[in-house]
Amino acid sequence: MKLRFGQIFLVASIISLIVTVLWLAYPSRNRSYHLILTGMGRGRIQPVKARFEPYQGRRMGGFAGMAAVIKETVASFSGEPFNIFSIGTELSGTADSYLTRGASIVKLMNALGTEAMLASNIEFTYGLQRLAELSALADFAFISSNVSESESGRVPSYLTPELILSPGMGLRVGLLGVTPPATPNLTARANVAGLEFAQPDESLRMRVEALRKAGVDLVILLTQYSRDRITLSEWRAVASAAPDVCVLLDFDMEAPPVVRKDGIVVTTISGYNQTKEIDVLDLELTPPPVRIVKTGRRRLPVDLAEITPDDDMLALVEQETRQTKALRETMVGQFAEDYNKSYNSECYIGNLITDAMLAETKAEIAFQNSGGIQGNIQAGDFTLGDLYSVMPFDNQMVQMQLKGSDVLEVLKIAAGRQRGVLQVAGLRYTYKNDGAGNFALKTARIGDVDIDPERLYQVAVNNFLADGGDNFLPFQRGQSLVSGRQQRDVVRDHIAALSREGPVSLRIEGRIVAEE
Repeated sequence: MKLRFGQIFLVASIISLIVTVLWLAYPSRNRSYHLILTGMGRGRIQPVKARFEPYQGRRMGGFAGMAAVIKETVASFSGEPFNIFSIGTELSGTADSYLTRGASIVKLMNALGTEAMLASNIEFTYGLQRLAELSALADFAFISSNVSESESGRVPSYLTPELILSPGMGLRVGLLGVTPPATPNLTARANVAGLEFAQPDESLRMRVEALRKAGVDLVILLTQYSRDRITLSEWRAVASAAPDVCVLLDFDMEAPPVVRKDGIVVTTISGYNQTKEIDVLDLELTPPPVRIVKTGRRRLPVDLAEITPDDDMLALVEQETRQTKALRETMVGQFAEDYNKSYNSECYIGNLITDAMLAETKAEIAFQNSGGIQGNIQAGDFTLGDLYSVMPFDNQMVQMQLKGSDVLEVLKIAAGRQRGVLQVAGLRYTYKNDGAGNFALKTARIGDVDIDPERLYQVAVNNFLADGGDNFLPFQRGQSLVSGRQQRDVVRDHIAALSREGPVSLRIEGRIVAEE
């Protein structure tokens, strides 16, 4: 018995030695591939001082910092294939981006080496003609696989429905993208007139199959679905299409790990990115037919205390911002303290904006969508550039008569918090929302008087809400509409007037109360 065991052990040892020698002589033919992800930059060209953890107080981001991190990262690949993609929300959000109508961002993304960008709802901010002009200026593709022209059914010429790239070592990568289907409710309707935004469906699966038939080794899908909020039907459409990699958003303090879900590698980029981070997905691939056998992800901080900004990009940033510098630095007023935006509750900035709207129009009620407030206010001097960061969208004032029943209906929608609460002036409302889809409007009053469903109220909104934006569709029933000045100009003048008496202090006044 001992002899037999010894013989088995000897044979096993010999086999192990042979395998080791063969492995050393013929190393694995698996390849590495790296996906560099940017996006959610919101027009940030310059670094910003981070206000929240994990980078609170640090000087972060900006294109020169991003360029330095990407160059160092690419050098570490030692010739292994890679691609640089953006998941969009790049072309608007700051004075730097807005005053050049997105051109400065496109030029900097060209210099960064971007190969493709998902066309998100933000990319439609300046309208279709400007989007076409920016697409022509770009050295990269504006990806969208679910947008078509209403009349022809064709994909607009300035969008690319699918892209095939050859990053090296014989690898072929196919790219698709899902523009947010709710885009018509997330931008002014005039910006997307004549376009259809389809929910992912069978056509997405057919595009994936077509890419595979074209000899693509990997199919990557860019989306702006949230990892935690994607619905079952939305994920089923993605799973049915079966790309190899799907990019989602996360809203976590720390980057969540890469996961495999229904055979798809799922990675994320932070919805709060604003150029503060670069995400890298590292994949180990088998020889054809390609399979992903190993995954890894890195979220690299663009921390200017740790890196030296890239000189070439610094020069380009200076060139692209020189023409708008004087306008950005124009003084508007001063604030006594820091004030933060809030999506799901009453916020200081929402009160400031809606108060300005009432002062301008003399209406009874003013509404502001929380999603239209994109930045915070810092204590001290407040410039026109700061105002563009807080209110980057080019909205006009609209005054209307709105029936009380419609006022109550929009407040019920606000209580659902699907697009955030409505910031208000002139009325107060209370609601309940348990976070599990159960919500209700409890009260809505002007002073001590309940909103009368049968009465017509004078209401001030921006044109985005007047169009039913953010799914506040009852505003479309408004009567006797009168368009006014740009909303941002109204707020600018209001801040300037308040600042004549010293730094402005803002207050929370119980206009919006969430009941426990």
